[in-house]
Parts: sequence; C-alpha cells; structure tokens
Amino acid sequence: MRDRLQSYLEKKELVKQRDYSKQHAKGRLSPMERVELLFDPGTFVEMGMLAEQDLLTRRVKEESTPRDGHIVGYGKVNGRYVGVVADDITVKYGSLGRVGFRKIEGLGRLCTKQGFPLVWFLEGSGARLEDEESSLVADVDETAIPDLCALSGYVPIVMAVMGPCVGGHANFTALGDFVPMTKGSNMSIIGAPVLRSKLSIEISDEDVGGVKVHCDKSGMADLAVGDDRDCIDKIKGFLSYLPSNCNEAPPIVKSNDDPERRDERLLDLVPTDLKRPYDMKRLIEYIVDDGKFFELKPTYARNIVTCLARMDGKTVGIVANQPLYMAGTLDVKAASKASRFYNFCDAFGIPLIFLADIPGFFPAPESEINGIIRWSTRMLYEIAHATVPKIAVLVRKAFGLGAFGMCTPHFRPECTVAWPTALIGAISPEDAVDILYKRKLAERPDKEKARSELIRNFEERMRVDAAVEAGFYDDVIDPRDTRRVIIRALGMAKGRQEGFTFKRRGITPI
Repeated sequence: MRDRLQSYLEKKELVKQRDYSKQHAKGRLSPMERVELLFDPGTFVEMGMLAEQDLLTRRVKEESTPRDGHIVGYGKVNGRYVGVVADDITVKYGSLGRVGFRKIEGLGRLCTKQGFPLVWFLEGSGARLEDEESSLVADVDETAIPDLCALSGYVPIVMAVMGPCVGGHANFTALGDFVPMTKGSNMSIIGAPVLRSKLSIEISDEDVGGVKVHCDKSGMADLAVGDDRDCIDKIKGFLSYLPSNCNEAPPIVKSNDDPERRDERLLDLVPTDLKRPYDMKRLIEYIVDDGKFFELKPTYARNIVTCLARMDGKTVGIVANQPLYMAGTLDVKAASKASRFYNFCDAFGIPLIFLADIPGFFPAPESEINGIIRWSTRMLYEIAHATVPKIAVLVRKAFGLGAFGMCTPHFRPECTVAWPTALIGAISPEDAVDILYKRKLAERPDKEKARSELIRNFEERMRVDAAVEAGFYDDVIDPRDTRRVIIRALGMAKGRQEGFTFKRRGITPI
C-alpha cells in the first residue's frame, strides 16, 4: 500500500511542477493559478488529474500529456458550487484529445445532474489532430458541443477567452452566456497562419479575431478585460447575479439603498427637446441599488444598453435605448444584442426592465441588406415568448415599430408607465410633417415657421395623455419615483408565466 501510494503521489507532484514561465512572461497565469483565483480557498476538487493521452494516439510512446491538457473539476465560488475547465496551452497547444474530451464530458454530466454553472478558461487550438487523423474520428468522444447545447439555458455558462482560441475552442464561445476576453487574446475559426498560407492574406491574429474585433465589431465577446485577474473578478461578478440553474430563483443581495428612495436628479436628466441627447446610463445608475450595474457588450451596438443590476436586492435585466449613439435607434446589431439579452434573462428567471426612448428602427439600405426585418422581428418574438415579469417605462418617445421592440403595452407587461413628457406615434412629428405636408409647405413663403407650427401640433397630439386616458398605460409618473414604482411592481410580480403550453417550442424568425 505505501509503495503504491508513494508512486501516485510522485506522479501528481510531477503534474503540479510544470514550467509556466513562458505564460508568466506574457502576463498570463497558469491554468491552476486561474482555478485557484476563481474558487473559495480550499474548495476545489480536481477530476482526472492523472489523465494522459491514449497510448494508441501518442506519436512517441513515452510522450507525456499531463492532465491531457485540461484541469477539470468543481468547487465553490462565493459559497456556491461551480464547475471549471482550464485549458493548458503548454500541453499540445491546449488541443482537445480523446481523454480530455472524456474529462470534460464527465464534468458536463455532473453540472447537469447537480445543476451548477460551468466556467471554461479557453486557450487552445481546437481538436487534437493525431486523435482525428483517420476516419476513426467518428469514434472520438466528442460530445462536448452537444452537452454544452443541452446545458445552455439550464445553467449559466461562462466562456473566458484568455489566449489564442482557434477552431473548436472558438466555437464553444458562441454557447457562452458571458464571454470576456483578456487583453492580447484572440479567437477565430481559422487562424492567421492558415489564411496566409492558403488564401495569401497577410493579416495578424489580432486583426482576424482580437479583442477589438469581437468586443466592438462582431459582438461575439461580452467584455474586454485587462488581464487574467480582472477577468476572473468579472466572472465572479457576473455569476453573483445569476441562479445556479434555471429551476432556482436568482440570489437576493440586500443593500442599504432604500427601495422607496426618490432621486431629484431624474427631474432634469432628460431634455424635452427630442433632438438633444443624454446619457441613459445615468438614469440606470440613479434607479438601481447603490448605483451599480453589470453591463454586457458595452462597446458593441452602443445605441442600446443591456445590463444586470439589482433593485431592492433582486436581480433584474435592464434594456435601454442610448440617445448618445445613433439617437438610440435600433439597427441590426442593436436588435441582435437585445434579442440575445431577452432570451438570456428569460432562461434564468430574471425580470426585464425596459427604459424606452426609441425613435424607431434604423432606416437605411444597409439595414435591409443586413436583415433588419429579420432582427427587428426577432426582438418582438423574444419579448412575446418571455415568461418573466416585464416592466416598461416610457422615458421620452416611442415611435414606429421600434417601440414594440422595447415592450409596448401590446406585450402585456406587468407594469407600463410613462414620464410626463413622453410622446407616442407611428412616426416622429418631424417626419410626419415632412411626409404629409411636403407640397403645401413648398408653396408657403413662411415655410420654416409653418413647419415648426405643424410639428408642435403633432407633438401635442402625440403626448402620452390620450394613451393613458384610453387605459393603454397604467400611469404617468413623477420621474423621481421611477425606482420605487419599478420595485413595487417587482414585488407584485412574483411568479413566472407558463408560456405557450400548447406547443413544444417556437421557430425562430428566419
């Protein structure tokens, strides 16, 4: 017994003592250092520490692949169990082999049975070629993607890009609910070297799939972070808003922020002049607990804000038009960003708060080419299918079909209120005048004066008063009371709706 025990202890010690100096020189932590930062001290349990690449696929019999390139296990993050996969890029460039897949599949089954989140520290080159260099690839235990698809919407999934991620590693990120990217990391289906050799395209990994590409342009990543420590800190913050799985309620974190608090700053924040912008993030800051919120995709589709926050300790998902960018109109990117957020919040039982100041969907030829019809409909589809409580606040204007994308009364929200200066219409007052009176105004010597008068008349007719009197809106509220109005509605709307019980699922708009 003692001899055999000593043999295993020595093997484990060899695995622990790998050299990560090259990683440290790049400003990156080792896989185990990342794991230890994530979990509460002393709670991590590793699975498959002594795993090695199959003998049949080793090119050299004595070749060693410690942990087969992946640390896999579970532990507690702020007292709650979380599963983790940490790729080791120093082993076969972090590639996924037969044994590594088997470890990850085991963790996936555990997450499914026990219902706790999955965090994956991604850094690798996709599938391991020597495990897939013949038709026996069909026998490789590659059920990781189907398993992730099954986990999606059941437990929160974090896919942290912490180095180069190519091929399958990049594909995994699309199934993540939160995808942070560290400075200097990149992800792409095909790396720059292949593009140079096969297509003669001279390009760097950064330009193919760097942080700016995926955080600012593609929207594949949710947040750019400085380094590994910052990344793990953000992951902990993200998880703190979420339940362990969809069958549990989001955690309640009490604060000293009075739920009945009124904020005088709200009275002067929003200009009545529709052309004047303001920062919608200030409004969010003024109404949520302690002024804190966790924004997702802050540099992608800036014309709409999507964030997690707390109100009276309860997690909420807030979506708001941002007048500082594109006047808050909804283009294809904004619509896709919002649609994904609605879907995510509904999956985990997070109530949706809509702060609307919407001029409409962005009108341009490129919008049609990029599929604005598809994505605008997707927004409406996701709202219609949401089973969580919905609370809609009309801050300044709601014009055209774009207003539907911000949850109009037609979607039967639990609470629908408006600020006193809100306007509602099929089109903006200026556009209405220019379309209806273009010819008549052209004949007038006082064209500009007449146009201004007509616009004022249209604005008066579009005031929210008629909609409130007709019972479409619950109330016109004092802006200073926005926080307590929302919190009271949240207190009333405790349960989730059953959804469309007469069908298995809907079919996503084309």
